[in-house]
Amino acid sequence: MIAWAVAGIDWRLLVVAALVVMIGAAVQATVGIGLGMLAAPVLGLIDEAFLPTVIIIVVIPLSAAVAWRERHGIAWDDVGVAFIGRIPGVTLGALVLSVISTRALQLIVAVLVLAAVYATSGRLRFRTTRRNLLIAGTASGLFGTAAGVGGPPIALTYQRSDPAVLRPTLAAFFTIGSVMSLTALGVAGEIDRHRMALGALMLPAVIAGLVLSGPVIARLPQRAVRTGILVLCTVSALALGIRGIIG
Repeated sequence: MIAWAVAGIDWRLLVVAALVVMIGAAVQATVGIGLGMLAAPVLGLIDEAFLPTVIIIVVIPLSAAVAWRERHGIAWDDVGVAFIGRIPGVTLGALVLSVISTRALQLIVAVLVLAAVYATSGRLRFRTTRRNLLIAGTASGLFGTAAGVGGPPIALTYQRSDPAVLRPTLAAFFTIGSVMSLTALGVAGEIDRHRMALGALMLPAVIAGLVLSGPVIARLPQRAVRTGILVLCTVSALALGIRGIIG
């Protein structure tokens, strides 16, 4: 109740936000990415304060739980290489966020999500090399810190990998990287009581999504789930982009 009072959000919008976060968390816990792509455009339409701080707040416990659950599959060498790349990306992301307007941030998120939809639909293919991991780590740090959508760059380097390696490795990278991004946002003054309250209100949805990831999402037709997510991401990103243009 205290978090709700501080957040100052209508309960109906809170339900929509929680539902989107729950679905995004379930998808990410199953396939490795999805929470930022799915939730960022919708949450940005509900309350601009969700972007990017709240997205990063909820990614940390989700990723930590997945990494621990499947810790034996983590490719730690790859995590280390990508993490080195993320350091300059986080710095750039925090600088970008400190100078752009809300409308510009909405447009950036919309463009990033649409680009991610294009990339993850199978039209781009990359190999898991040290160079690609460094580049992807930097891009993930930049986009994740500035807009809350840092999954696609690093996921593209693992698209041909075994899911048993992809999922926990991405989770480990996102856990460490998101803590770094959140720290940078704190230094940049992007964390306040309102954003912390919104993050606290979304945590139960993250837990629910994590619980549902095994028994529910895993049993659904994967092609249908993938198509539905990409369509929803596209529609919500377009809506957020239009809002950013017209104000």
